[in-house]
Amino acid sequence: MIKQKKIKTPNYKSKFEVEVASILGDLAVYEPDKLKFIQPPKNRNYCPDFKLLSNGIYIEAKGKFTYEDMDKMLWVKEQHPDKQFYILFMNARNKIRKGSLTTYGDWATKKGFIWADWKTQGVPEEWLQ
Repeated sequence: MIKQKKIKTPNYKSKFEVEVASILGDLAVYEPDKLKFIQPPKNRNYCPDFKLLSNGIYIEAKGKFTYEDMDKMLWVKEQHPDKQFYILFMNARNKIRKGSLTTYGDWATKKGFIWADWKTQGVPEEWLQ
């Protein structure tokens, strides 16, 4: 018995790619290579949510805390060591991603941020002194 080879059909990302592939046919291969590159740095601006007038501490209020937010907070903290950044999470017990054991609060502690949980304590009074 001769087994027929299965031909893998590419998973195109858009209808446009399907259309182009139908024109190119056997003249091209879809996504054959992965090419590494380094994204050049970008000059960015960060506008903290709040700055306490009494002590100059910045408070970032976060509901959803994305990977982009995490990176941004680390870069800002690293590049402004003379400033203090506190994070006020709406719910510090949220996980950083589905299936993770790490909470927002765990992440902040590990990275050296002072943080609080809005749900359980609101804005800590010691922050306001």
